[in-house]
Amino acid sequence: MATGFAFYFLLCYYELMATITIPKKLTGEIKSFIVRAIEEVLNDPDFGLELTDRAKRRLREAAGSKRKNIPFSEIKKKYY
Repeated sequence: MATGFAFYFLLCYYELMATITIPKKLTGEIKSFIVRAIEEVLNDPDFGLELTDRAKRRLREAAGSKRKNIPFSEIKKKYY
C-alpha cells in the first residue's frame, strides 16, 4: 500500500515539474521536502493500520475532555 502511495506521489511531482518553471534552488528544496515526506510515510510502522476500538474511544474521550489544552505555539515559546 505504501509503495503505491509513493509511486502516485512521485508521479504527481514529475507532472508538476513538467508543467511549471521553478528556480533551481527551490527545486532542490522541493525535492528534499518530497523525499522526507515519502520517507516518513514508508518508515512509519503503523502506516495503513486501523485503530482499535479502545484507541478510538480514548481519542473521543480526550477530544471531549474539559481539560485545558495548551497551544503548540505556547509550548514552543516556553521550551525553545
